[in-house]
Amino acid sequence: MIVAFILLVIVFGSAILSGHEKVQIQTITVSGNAAVPTDDILAIANQALTGRYWQLFARSNSLIFPRFEIKNSLLQAIRTIKEVDISWTSWQEINISITERKPHSVWCGDSPAHTEECFFVDKAGYVYAPAPTAFGNLFVRDYGFLTPGDPLGQYYLALGTYVRVFNLIYSLDQNNLKVIAVTYDGFDYRFVLDNKVEIIFNNKNDFDSSFTNLFSALANKSLDLVKDGASISYIDLRFDNKIVIGKKNPIK
Repeated sequence: MIVAFILLVIVFGSAILSGHEKVQIQTITVSGNAAVPTDDILAIANQALTGRYWQLFARSNSLIFPRFEIKNSLLQAIRTIKEVDISWTSWQEINISITERKPHSVWCGDSPAHTEECFFVDKAGYVYAPAPTAFGNLFVRDYGFLTPGDPLGQYYLALGTYVRVFNLIYSLDQNNLKVIAVTYDGFDYRFVLDNKVEIIFNNKNDFDSSFTNLFSALANKSLDLVKDGASISYIDLRFDNKIVIGKKNPIK
């Protein structure tokens, strides 16, 4: 009984001391954020610091505050946030350092024929925030099916595939061919160039090998999609070691 009484005294004494102002977090600073309002971050952090663990220990205590809970809550509530680091600045002050996602492209629905509200996509293919209604050709437009419901928090294309696809887009850009949209219907990919020529391919073959002949043809000038783009409808790369060129029907 005496031991139990002593333990109770220690527990309740520690609980009382945990809420003393000298050991509580008094200041929270936020750094690294640009698009995410500081007030939104502080609101989530302060909510997590409210109350006590098991009705005993103050959650705002400098030593036992819920660091990982704050981090996870921020990542779940604000998709624009990519990474969170929380550290002590001083005994009663913590800093929440934010790394934000940056727009790399925009997802605009399952197909160009069914354009929906557009959403920013980061460089890994992660859909994270609504995009403004007008952005011109500043970003490549992505089209393809996502899981029904809220697109936020989903990935456009399988993880890693997005990077490979946009590496091809970068290579085309180096050949003065600007891709303004990419569509994936579950079978085929289509790049739409700014001159309306489409490049069609799939993952039956390795992406790089599918484009090898195309880049070779561009390099030796046997194919000029800039000069001859007005007469070409599409370039089909779905056939092994072949480039199939679809011509536009002449206007009669």
